[in-house]
Amino acid sequence: MHPEKFSLSTADYVIFAAMLVLSSCFGVFFQLTEKKKTHEEYLLGGKDMSLLPVALSLMATFMSATTLMGIPAEMYLYGTNMTFMNLGFILGPIITSFVFLPIFFANGISTAYEYLEIRFGKATRKLVSAMFAFQSILFTAATLYAPALALSAVTDLSLWMSIISIGLVCTFYCTLGGIKAVVWADVFQAVLMYTCLIAIIIKGCLLLGGIGNVFDIANEGGRLVLPSFSFDLGAHYTMFNIFAQGMIITMSSFAGMQCQVQRLLSVKNVKRSITASLLSIPMIVGFQLLCCLCGLIFYAYFKSCDPMTSADSPIQSADQLLPYFIASTLSDLPGLPGLCICGIFSASLSTISSSINSLASVASEDFVRPLYPKFTVLHTKILSVVFGLLCIAVSFLVSSLGHLVKMSVIIVGMLAGPNLAVFLLAACTTATNQEGIILGILASLVIAACLSFIPENKTDPFLPLSNECPLPDSNGTSILYTPPNSNTSSYLSTTTTSAEIVEGGSFHISYMWISSLALIACLVVGYFSSILISFCQEESKEVPEMHLSAVRTWFSSKKPKEKALNLAG
Repeated sequence: MHPEKFSLSTADYVIFAAMLVLSSCFGVFFQLTEKKKTHEEYLLGGKDMSLLPVALSLMATFMSATTLMGIPAEMYLYGTNMTFMNLGFILGPIITSFVFLPIFFANGISTAYEYLEIRFGKATRKLVSAMFAFQSILFTAATLYAPALALSAVTDLSLWMSIISIGLVCTFYCTLGGIKAVVWADVFQAVLMYTCLIAIIIKGCLLLGGIGNVFDIANEGGRLVLPSFSFDLGAHYTMFNIFAQGMIITMSSFAGMQCQVQRLLSVKNVKRSITASLLSIPMIVGFQLLCCLCGLIFYAYFKSCDPMTSADSPIQSADQLLPYFIASTLSDLPGLPGLCICGIFSASLSTISSSINSLASVASEDFVRPLYPKFTVLHTKILSVVFGLLCIAVSFLVSSLGHLVKMSVIIVGMLAGPNLAVFLLAACTTATNQEGIILGILASLVIAACLSFIPENKTDPFLPLSNECPLPDSNGTSILYTPPNSNTSSYLSTTTTSAEIVEGGSFHISYMWISSLALIACLVVGYFSSILISFCQEESKEVPEMHLSAVRTWFSSKKPKEKALNLAG
């Protein structure tokens, strides 16, 4: 028996097409209104962007479609553990705002990695830039592929047409309008992302008799849980690995990922940059909490029949629950499913366009322009097109990467740890040098790769779900359906209610620890190897105070020789 997919209405397709057209219009508008552009205007908006659009863009870039669909799936399977990642999301941007942003403005950089050349040398800049490019291309391709796959599983929306149309629209407006088009498109798309979640929550609460009933059912089903305060590295979720993951991801993004740093550098001065960073915190946390609430609603709604085991359901993984809920409960309201689908794809558009623009920025500023100073804005636009097409091509290759949250954590975690470590060592120490930093990065990447790709046999059960769904027999009456083999899986992480999820990684270490262990490895190896190399070479390098974080002087009795930056500007 092959369950039928839901058919989208004409109104749904019209709304989806309108969203793509409106997103494209941002690129056309800024191309027509700002024809004469320097690289600073194209890549940094002339350093005159407004605070609220930048803050919303930071949120929309950080929260991708993998968050929008993956977090509700995690809540459905594992309960409220992931909610506590918000603690790290709050602390991370606060730390980076005061440790790194003053340095970036003091040194007048245009990319995050330009600072690394000032601090260490060209080799460090190019290596970390290449790491960013690799991660961005892979993660962007996955972000493009994942929502299209989930929607095509439950609706008649074409998988490859969705991927190609979203990818081309992103490339189009990003190339034409530069950072201004991307930021203002992010604002429009952020509104659609919030609208999607709010519509789902309102409909779910109406169906379930109120939000109180949602929490009552979730509590009865064991979904309202507190992560264990355990240091067991093999445990799937603990308070420590959840908090550490949230803080490292946000710190790495806001300090050393060009997607976020580019936005933070697009305002007039460091005070406004810090304000934009802090304004983004409630937006990020609020979005994450809405995703978590959607997961509880899905559990309450599907409590009596898990759709992953129902013969009437077309879905095969929990990552497809959100589009399935949209298609199955909102189809009686013409156009609303299309609006929610726009929200899902907006989460992709915002992340993808930001990545394409940042990739072009890094390729231009860190690799090409130092060699060819006459490299023009037109050439940078060509790079945007190349990276856009490359991300579309790579998206055809990501179907075996695993379920959304785990895939995202592994892709980001492999490089977030060493990336953050490099910037921490650069800003907070004087003993580190280029040779030691490179050794630290290599050691960190080896550890992260081992934890990510060497398989193990450890399994982690998810919380109980109902696998007894009514199934019409040949006479039209309902019989009880229980899957004959609850361990079968055709895609992603889970398809049944009693299965155990096989963890990625090695040595029985949860994938949630990848970024933390990679960070520690890079910090330790990078710092001590730098000291050893300096000792063997019998030389030490004086580091100007403007290259170091002012925060380190708060803990030192020595007064700095010169101020890192006047915060006024």
